[in-house]
Amino acid sequence: MSPDGVTLSLIVRELQELLIQGKVERVFQPEQHEIILNIRRPGQGYRLLLSAQAEGARVHLTEKEKKNPPSPPLFCLVLRKHLEGSRLLRIEQIALDRILRFTFTRLEESGVSQERTLVVEIMGKHSNIILLEPKTETIIDGIKRYSHALSRYREVLPGRPYLPPPAQEKIHPLDLDEDKFRETLLKGPWGETLAELLTHHIAGIGPVLGREITVRAGLDCDLRLEYCGEHELRALWLAFQKLVPPLLRGESRPTLIYEGNRPICCAPVPLVQYQGLRAVAQQSMNQALDQYYAARQELGRFQQLLSTLKSTVKREEERCLKKISLSRQALAEAEKAEKYRLQGEMLLAHLHQIPRGQEQVVLPNLYDPDAPPVEIELNPSLTPSQNAQQLFRKYAKARNTLNFAKKQIAQAEEEQKYLASIRNALDQAETLQELDEIRTELEEEGYLKAKNKKQVKGKGQTSKLRPQILRFTSPDGFEILVGKNNRQNDYLTMRLAKDEDLWLHAKDTAGAHVVVKAQPGRTIPPETLEQAARLAAYFSEARHSSKVPVDYTNRKNVSKPTGARPGFVIYENYETIFVNPEEPEKAPRLSNPEG
Repeated sequence: MSPDGVTLSLIVRELQELLIQGKVERVFQPEQHEIILNIRRPGQGYRLLLSAQAEGARVHLTEKEKKNPPSPPLFCLVLRKHLEGSRLLRIEQIALDRILRFTFTRLEESGVSQERTLVVEIMGKHSNIILLEPKTETIIDGIKRYSHALSRYREVLPGRPYLPPPAQEKIHPLDLDEDKFRETLLKGPWGETLAELLTHHIAGIGPVLGREITVRAGLDCDLRLEYCGEHELRALWLAFQKLVPPLLRGESRPTLIYEGNRPICCAPVPLVQYQGLRAVAQQSMNQALDQYYAARQELGRFQQLLSTLKSTVKREEERCLKKISLSRQALAEAEKAEKYRLQGEMLLAHLHQIPRGQEQVVLPNLYDPDAPPVEIELNPSLTPSQNAQQLFRKYAKARNTLNFAKKQIAQAEEEQKYLASIRNALDQAETLQELDEIRTELEEEGYLKAKNKKQVKGKGQTSKLRPQILRFTSPDGFEILVGKNNRQNDYLTMRLAKDEDLWLHAKDTAGAHVVVKAQPGRTIPPETLEQAARLAAYFSEARHSSKVPVDYTNRKNVSKPTGARPGFVIYENYETIFVNPEEPEKAPRLSNPEG
């Protein structure tokens, strides 16, 4: 969601108040299509973000710090050469379009003032940031260069004349009266919704604002022009007049709309169309955009890392399944060991009856006279005694294979259980820190290569950030703590929990460690026990089942074997309760729990 023209007008108004006559101290290019200008005015420094990303092109002040590449890209070097040390003279928006012009001036060594203009074009995948020599409107450079081979309309190359994007044939909101508003919308197309018509015909109106005007008019967002009459158009005009002109005068109430903990929309006013969702007021339009895009970028990083980790776990689980399958095949072959031993002993018992050079021999069963005779394949180049010794060697090899295959199957099945615990933790993860905890664990266990080996600690060591344990309070006043991944489970069970605390875990499945903190002189009531058990069931692989068995015991009965994988414990003297998993309400995270 890039800002529309009306939102940009508010951004420009705020930037003009804060940045005009500010000095450009540094220029950075943290990402391929993103520029940061460090601008200082007396007593205050600002970071101005200019983005030409295909999704998320925008301009606003930012408080977020970003890593810069070791070597600045060429466009960054060009901007440093022309802009560092200059002062910002003007910020202009072209006719409520999504094109902004920043004009800078700098006194050169020759004593002559030199102006430069930085144009930011916000146009989806065609967005660009272009540095101009303003007197001749000649391009010095662009963050996205292209020739006529890519665009028949214009070239963005050093030395070429700057040609603005094609002007949109839209009417300015302040040039409208009711008759002209009605006439503009009636141009159609008739099959479009009123919200779409507002966006297509009136400058500065984006999809969100178009829908908001429609809803504030008491109309359905999906109402099409062909079903409208004078009443609907009149209501739409009144809503338009009440909302848009005040925004263009700077009368805004910047707002972020949240669905759960995720911001889904950023707007210059609280949105009636999202009534029922959480709306959080922001101090400025710049702050609102900064918060929105920071959260969106974090969500993007979360989804990318989650996908990587899930792919890793899936690959390793498939490897385990293949290992088990091959080991079981080897096991089936190795189970013929007794047959080789029996045949060898039968040959030794009848050596005097077997002439050399035979390819096979049929002998009575040495251990069961009533059983059918046994046919034995022989190597005609060997003596009967040598054939017997060969069978004993096959027997010994098969016995070794049998033991090895059993061990391989046991190890692979144990690894499968561990990977299931990782998969369950990934399914439950909600924050980047939780994913980072899981990634660190996979690196330490050898499933992932660390990007920076210095960052990977020894097995069993933990990073400086403590795990964020979930905390609930039962109606009886008991604190219930929940670990959602192996690192959190180890931290909760082995460090936070005391011997007298109650410890719970879903039976025979991957899942959370749950601890009910004991209180002196009080017995944990059945209601608290059941709530804790429901949490253990919900934060486990059995969350979609019913009547899930959950084991519980005192923490003193839980131990971690030496060398065990993260999250693995053994316990004794336990009881079992059966509960239905139930999704809990959002709980606070205990980021620095002690005791």
